[in-house]
Amino acid sequence: MRTRKAIKNLLFYTLQQLTLIISNFFMPPILVSNYGSAVNGLVQTIRQIINYVQLTGAGIANASVVAMYKPITQNDYKTLSGIYNATDALFLKAGNIFSIICFIVAVIYPLTLDGEVPYLTVALLVIVMGISGASEFYMCGKYQAIINAHQESYIVGIAQMVGNLTNMFFLFFLTFLNQSIVVVQLGMSSIYVLRILILHYYVKRKYTFLIKEEKPLFDRITQRRGAIVHQISTLVVLGSSTIIVSVLRGLREASIFTVYYMIFSGINMLCTIVSNTIYTSFGDVIARGEKKILKDAFNIYEFVFLIIITVVFVSTYVLIMPFVKIYTTNMTDTNYYLPFLALMFIIVGIANNVRVPYLTLVNGAGHFLETKNRAIIEMVINVTGQIGFGYFFGMYGVLLGSICSFGYRTLDFIFYANHKIAEQSVKKSFFRIIINILVGIVIAVLLKHVMVFDPSGYIQWMLYAFVICIEAAIIVLGINAWIDKKSFLECLSILKGLFKRKNA
Repeated sequence: MRTRKAIKNLLFYTLQQLTLIISNFFMPPILVSNYGSAVNGLVQTIRQIINYVQLTGAGIANASVVAMYKPITQNDYKTLSGIYNATDALFLKAGNIFSIICFIVAVIYPLTLDGEVPYLTVALLVIVMGISGASEFYMCGKYQAIINAHQESYIVGIAQMVGNLTNMFFLFFLTFLNQSIVVVQLGMSSIYVLRILILHYYVKRKYTFLIKEEKPLFDRITQRRGAIVHQISTLVVLGSSTIIVSVLRGLREASIFTVYYMIFSGINMLCTIVSNTIYTSFGDVIARGEKKILKDAFNIYEFVFLIIITVVFVSTYVLIMPFVKIYTTNMTDTNYYLPFLALMFIIVGIANNVRVPYLTLVNGAGHFLETKNRAIIEMVINVTGQIGFGYFFGMYGVLLGSICSFGYRTLDFIFYANHKIAEQSVKKSFFRIIINILVGIVIAVLLKHVMVFDPSGYIQWMLYAFVICIEAAIIVLGINAWIDKKSFLECLSILKGLFKRKNA
């Protein structure tokens, strides 16, 4: 049952992320061609601010999901209703805080931009783009928590997918009508709120056992403060880079930065698809005290995930600059072709994504309070590093600061997840990581020099990308299967079992 739910969640979450990647892919060229690089840099920076302020809500959701596991397994609907109602109240409070933060940003942020875009335009953009963020707190948060706790996150994926597609339609439609950037963003934010209807309908129809009048059980969400600290840390670590670049170097350089950031955000989404769909499965196993199942599942998860990110970043190293060249063909008011910036982003991406299996285990166990001080340390390293290095080295310095913080936190996650949750040595994890990094470097360099290609369009690039990805996958999988034959055979056994169930 867990495996089937995980696969279903994986499928729809993948589709949701793909629609988001496509939406993000089309946005910069449209904004640059219609409004210029400065406006594109502004919109993308505000999106970063809004998106990552929303992560405080994810902290509440994560803590609530962990608290719901036990009453769900025990069919204790009275307690579950109390936790759900407490979640609703916490999201309302967080929504008020979010709205205040948006207002403060709308007043202060335009003052940092040296008049590159009119003050009123910047302020209005912050407010109208904050509409979709506010909806997460006031309506969507409680629905997503109860759905994810039941391991039915595919419903959230469907709602987000509908939101992404309608959002993209309004981008094309309103720019075609030559509307101002404020009107365009207002239309996109307003239509995105429609996904609330899907979640509301599903929760109301499926979870009829929820009791609205039940007293909120705030004390059951014991990890909420720790989870919020983690999400604030994530907010700063992931969301501060574009803002710092825009303040230190201006909106044009921020526009360059956000093009690469958009590409690597898509890659990060692909890398974290599996973790976001199965962490509730880990939580369910932990809640039931099934230690052996946990260790076996984590071993396979780690083995597969490290292979995936090795293939992804080997392919990215070879494919990134041909893609940028095609993507920025009509974005001529600024130089977007910067190979060393792409290399820095790849290093950041590797440092960030290596931690995912261990982060998944920590989130599944709900160890938010236990690790909050580590999250604060990462945040401090990140901010001081990005500002300090960014002042002297611009965009490259900002990424260097990110590398420092990700490097520290990734090592910390590896030790913590293995020792505190899986209760095993870290030797196997480090061995796998080092082998995959070394293999990845060798394959990337060889493919870069052997597969020399200069595609003239997206079709040629996609054909080229398909060949590169297949070659990288075969080599990386082959080496890992040779080194860790036992884990490879276990993966094959799981796949055979799934196919037998489908054919039964």
